[in-house]
Amino acid sequence: MDTRMKRFVLVSGGKLSRGTSVEVRAPSPWSIPSRISGGFSGFSGVDAGVQGRPALDGEPEFRPAVGRCGGLLGVALLALVSAGCGDSSPGDGEGRESAATDDELGDQGSAEQGSSDQGSGEQGTSDQGSETSESATADNGESESETDSESETNSGSETNSESETNSGSETNSEDDTDGSDSSTDGPMSTTGGDGCDKVDFVFVIDNSVSMLPEQEALSAAFPGFIAAIEESLDTDDHILVTDTDLSGWCTAGNCANPDTLHPTCEGPDSYACTLELEACDITMGSGVVKPAGQAASNMFCDPFGGNRYMIEDEPEKVDVFNCMAHVGLAGFPSERPLDALVQTVSPNLNGEGGCNEGFLRDDAILVLTFISDDDDNNEFNSPADAFEAVLAAKGGDLDRVVVLGLTPGDDNNCSFTPGAGDHWVEFIEMFGDQGLHGGSCDDDYIPFFQGAVDTIVEACQANPQ
Repeated sequence: MDTRMKRFVLVSGGKLSRGTSVEVRAPSPWSIPSRISGGFSGFSGVDAGVQGRPALDGEPEFRPAVGRCGGLLGVALLALVSAGCGDSSPGDGEGRESAATDDELGDQGSAEQGSSDQGSGEQGTSDQGSETSESATADNGESESETDSESETNSGSETNSESETNSGSETNSEDDTDGSDSSTDGPMSTTGGDGCDKVDFVFVIDNSVSMLPEQEALSAAFPGFIAAIEESLDTDDHILVTDTDLSGWCTAGNCANPDTLHPTCEGPDSYACTLELEACDITMGSGVVKPAGQAASNMFCDPFGGNRYMIEDEPEKVDVFNCMAHVGLAGFPSERPLDALVQTVSPNLNGEGGCNEGFLRDDAILVLTFISDDDDNNEFNSPADAFEAVLAAKGGDLDRVVVLGLTPGDDNNCSFTPGAGDHWVEFIEMFGDQGLHGGSCDDDYIPFFQGAVDTIVEACQANPQ
């Protein structure tokens, strides 16, 4: 398409028009992405923006269409073209006339036999480079002409213009510049199968005694985060939450001796010491469904489907996540989120009979989030080891992994211990632009997860099924 015409595109997926203005409302706290061009628009409820261009030298601001009765349509103006209005085609120097009675004109102007500045024509060559039309004359004297021209606009809009006359003339225009299926100039749409159709979310949450503010901040950010994901992407999601140790303070042995019971094991009805534990409840990396101890949910979270993670059909995603994410404060002080990540995506836990069976899917985008305030490095896996384990879990496809880390680091004031969190930052940076780092000590996690939505959407768009 001629670059001059591209500037008139209405970026809303609607029809092309000139001189159109759009009211833009201020963004909401959660700038839910719009599907107008498949990307994250940054505005809530805003469908479009309009760009225009100044008039060229010697040219009026709005150029009339070719022909004695031609004219461009404004947004609020309906133009009727009277019968017998001729149209002069400059394409071959000869004048041609076509009789029209009931013309239906789109915002790009009617498709006529002559060459127009929008580029459909039988003999002439337009600014957009239309293809040569085919015309045939029937035995009964009625003429039938068909013009096919496909073009693209920045908004990905497609205009079909049909015009029928009493003489049986019918014109259909379809945009096509390269003879193949058209695509938009803008970001890929996430609807209609263009992007990924599955996302696996892992949340590894430190459950040591100092982590109550972080767990509260995560629970507050999740509703807006998952709403933005669901607004942006039409995907089948899995959501798993796990903590950073095996069993914490509330072991059967500790619970058997009330005199030495750790304070973090206390809770409603002594849930941490009375619940019936299964092997997966004390397996690092398995989904948490019975968070127990001080500040924990102290109940069975009961995700729909009977797994240790949520599936897309979960009717109460926010409530179940809130239950799972309050993993409590009864974990050991030697936090190990990287070790937990490695175990969560391991073949042993995701294979048949594993604690997380069916969670990890080969064709899904994997979003790994981990949160800890630990100053020390207690991990068994080095950053390189953890990276290789995650990469192997995705069959070597690094583009399908997004890593979000909320930890101490040099870029925040979450710790005064030199080098605190450096190993976690090193791991995050191995994922390039798809690795994001924020401060675990921030009171509000919403801005961090707002930025994460952009990254996840882009990864999905870049990796269609």
